[in-house]
Amino acid sequence: MRLRKLDPIPVYLMMAAVEGAGFASFSVMSSVYRIKEAELNPLELILVGTVLEAAVFLFEIPTGVVADVFSRRLSLIIGFALIGAGIMLEGALPIFGTILLAQAVWGIGYTFTSGARQAWLADELGDGGRVGDVFLRGSQIQSAGSLVGIALGVALATVFIALPLLVGGAVLLLLAVALVFVMPERGFTPTPREERQTWHSMRATFGSGVTAVRMHHVLIAIIAIELFDGASTEPWDRLWAKHMLDSFVFPSIGSLDPVVWFGIIQAAGLTFGIGATWLIRRTVDVDSAGVPLRLLSAANGLIMAAAVVFALSGSFALSVSMVLFTSLIRQVVEPVVDAWLNQMVESRHRATVFSLHGQANAFGQVAFGPVMGGIATLTSVRAALIGVAVLLVPSQGIYAWLGLRSSSEDGAEEQK
Repeated sequence: MRLRKLDPIPVYLMMAAVEGAGFASFSVMSSVYRIKEAELNPLELILVGTVLEAAVFLFEIPTGVVADVFSRRLSLIIGFALIGAGIMLEGALPIFGTILLAQAVWGIGYTFTSGARQAWLADELGDGGRVGDVFLRGSQIQSAGSLVGIALGVALATVFIALPLLVGGAVLLLLAVALVFVMPERGFTPTPREERQTWHSMRATFGSGVTAVRMHHVLIAIIAIELFDGASTEPWDRLWAKHMLDSFVFPSIGSLDPVVWFGIIQAAGLTFGIGATWLIRRTVDVDSAGVPLRLLSAANGLIMAAAVVFALSGSFALSVSMVLFTSLIRQVVEPVVDAWLNQMVESRHRATVFSLHGQANAFGQVAFGPVMGGIATLTSVRAALIGVAVLLVPSQGIYAWLGLRSSSEDGAEEQK
C-alpha cells in the first residue's frame, strides 16, 4: 500500500492526535513562560494575542480561498509547518518583540489549517459520511493527544521553562512532514490550471462564499456569534493564569514546582472534556437539524456564569473548578459548531465559509482584546474577566432569536 493512499478518517484522527500533543506541550506552559520568563504585563499579554489574531484576520480569507482553489492538503502541510516554526521561535527568545513576531508566523500558519481541515474531511467522506460524528471523534482523539502533550510539557518545564515550546513546535513541524507522505486528496477537484492565470478564480470563490453567507440568515448569525466569542476568549485565555498567580498561593504538591499545577489543571480539563464529548456522541445526534443550536445556546450561558464566578471567587478550589468547567464546555462546543456549519454550506463554499467564521473570531479578538487589556491594566484583571461574560450577552440574544425563528418556521411547516 502506498502511504499516500491511506484512508481519510485515520489520517484525520492521526492529525488530531499529533496536533493535540504538540500544541498542548507548548500551551501548557506558554502563559507561565510569558509571565515569569518574559515578564509581560496584562496589556502586553493581550497584545501578544492581538498580533496573533491580526495575522489570522488578515490571512484567513486568502488562505481559505487557496484551499478551495488549489489544494486542501497542501494548505494543511504549509500551515502545520508555519505553526511549528512560530512556536519554536517564541521559545528561543523570551523578548516581547520576538514573541510578537512568533505569534504572527504561527497565526498565518493557523489560517492555512482552519477551514481546510474540515473541508478536506467533508470532501473525502462525501455527503453520507457522517462528518459531524468524525469531528467529535477527532475532538476526543485530539484531547487524548493533548494529555500526552501536557505531561511532556510539565516534565520539560521542570528542566527549563522554554523547553515545552521548543519541543511542541518541533512536533508540529514533524506532523507537516508526515502529512506529505500519508495524506490523501481524492474528493477535491482543484481549479483547472488554465483558470489560475489571474486572481480572478480566488476572488470569485471568495465572492460566492460571501454570497452564500448573505443568503442564509443562520450563517450570518453563526458568524456574528463567533465575533463575540472571539472578543470574550481573548481576555480569558491571556489573563486566567495571571489571575491565578496574582490572587492565590498555590497549594504545595510535595517538592514539585508550582508550575505543575498548570499541567494538572489543563490535564483535568481535557479529561473531563473527553468524557463530555463522548457522552454527547453517544446521546445526541449533532448532525440533526436544530440540535447544534440548543447545545450551543446552553453552552454560551454556562460560560458566562463560569466567567463571573471565576472573577469574583476568593477560593482557589472554586476558581480552578471554573477554569476546568470552561475548558470542558469549549471542547464540546468546537466540533458542534463545525457540524452546524457543515449542515449549512455546500462543498464548493466550505473552506471559504469556515475561514469567514475563523476571521470573525479573529476580528473580535483584535477589536476588543486591547480594550480588555487596558481595562485589566488600569483597573484590575478581575474587571476584565467579568467583561468576558458581558461580551457573551449579544451571542445569547442571537441564540434566542434563532430559536424563536426556528420554532415559527416549524409551526408554519406543520400548518401547510
